[in-house]
Amino acid sequence: MANEDCPKAGDNPFLSDKHAQLILAQINKMRNGEHFCDVQLQVGKETFKVHRLILAASSPYFAALFTGGMKESSKDVVQILGIDAGIFQILLDFIYTGIVNIGVNNVQELIVAADMLQLTEVVNLCCEFLKGQIDPLNCIGIFQFSEQIACHDLLEFTENYIHVHFLEVHSGEEFLALTKDQLIKILRSEELSIEDEYQVFLAAMQWILKDLGKRRKHVVEVLEPIRFPLLPPQRLLKYIEGEKDSMIFDCTECYDPVTKQWTTVASMNHPRCGLGVCVCYGAIYALGGWVGAEIGNTIERFDPDENKWEVVGNMAVSRYYFGCCEMQGLIYVIGGISNEGIELRSFEVYDPLSKRWSPLPPMGTRRAYLGVAALNDCIYSVGGWNETQDALHTVEKYSFEEEKWVEVASMKVPRAGMCVVAVNGLLYVSGGRSSSHDFLAPGTLDSVEVYNPHSDTWTEISNMITSRCEGGVAVL
Repeated sequence: MANEDCPKAGDNPFLSDKHAQLILAQINKMRNGEHFCDVQLQVGKETFKVHRLILAASSPYFAALFTGGMKESSKDVVQILGIDAGIFQILLDFIYTGIVNIGVNNVQELIVAADMLQLTEVVNLCCEFLKGQIDPLNCIGIFQFSEQIACHDLLEFTENYIHVHFLEVHSGEEFLALTKDQLIKILRSEELSIEDEYQVFLAAMQWILKDLGKRRKHVVEVLEPIRFPLLPPQRLLKYIEGEKDSMIFDCTECYDPVTKQWTTVASMNHPRCGLGVCVCYGAIYALGGWVGAEIGNTIERFDPDENKWEVVGNMAVSRYYFGCCEMQGLIYVIGGISNEGIELRSFEVYDPLSKRWSPLPPMGTRRAYLGVAALNDCIYSVGGWNETQDALHTVEKYSFEEEKWVEVASMKVPRAGMCVVAVNGLLYVSGGRSSSHDFLAPGTLDSVEVYNPHSDTWTEISNMITSRCEGGVAVL
């Protein structure tokens, strides 16, 4: 005869939440009355009588402690280190009741202890509590804390909060306490809610100037994420002029690829941006650019042996954001923006020995933020920007034999502010900015193209790891 108490096909199972609650409440009464407790936990100076089964069922930590063959599994008194007795009491109450008291004063200790004891639910509840407490003045502290304890959910939440409230966050004291790497991570984000790039620059400078003595060495790294082409030159240079310690901006560094270290060398005589740089006769030449509040025309020469900069002459035409290159002991300067704010077509050559300038035939297209390189006895003027056509994909080549510019194959992507270098008979173009409304919207490129002068073709190759604009490139 079948057992009538057994479930039959077609019976509907019912779940009672109340049963689980009643069982948990009864077990907690047994703990309070010290009934059936089979182990004592020593936490600091406090002793807690508990049930091995209940703790093992609640936490992988205790399951391993009591059933994993560890020496503690056979002891009547087990010591728990690294946790405050008061915090442990709160966590123990949660195990037996499902209720945890979280407050501003205990949340950090609770989350650390709960993580150690592998009480995942308490960790999650603490994270939700912190999310509800976050504001622009404490979000950096929560961000650093979540990074310290490797709480990825809270870390992602606080990062997003910082990005959205960046303008309020960077005004607080906590922002200035960020580590260098934390700051750079934030500044590199594409999600920063800002009105313009100048606000990101100011935030970086506030961090540097908070402890200039120790942070000066990080200037290059901290300012690297700033999209300087998006900063109005006049506004940037006005800031530089008002900064008492201008050495921050006119520093020069050299990189040793063997030791993989940067070394600071002598600074230029004047801070500059939008300048042209090239090497000639073993010396480094810095030409034009914004100098102070004006477009400069001076030429400075750096002698690596003497570790010294000196002004050696003037450009024929003041300009900034132009292209330049060296070829057979002469320096060629092309395009850029004039004193009147007009993109230039002009092409000039400078002889460092005679210190004389000579005009050459102008390009066919006005170009600023262009790339320039010498290849196979020709000079290439690549891409750039002008107010009429925006970012350019066209390329011109100057032939010394024919003494004129000719247009060659265009790049696949319009670019301004890209890096250009000649290597092994080919022309490499990387990064820059693509076409965008009035050249102000943020956005940089990570793509790279290679030009073969023999086939007059461009080929796309692997992208850079990081998108870049107005960067520097060199061949070693």
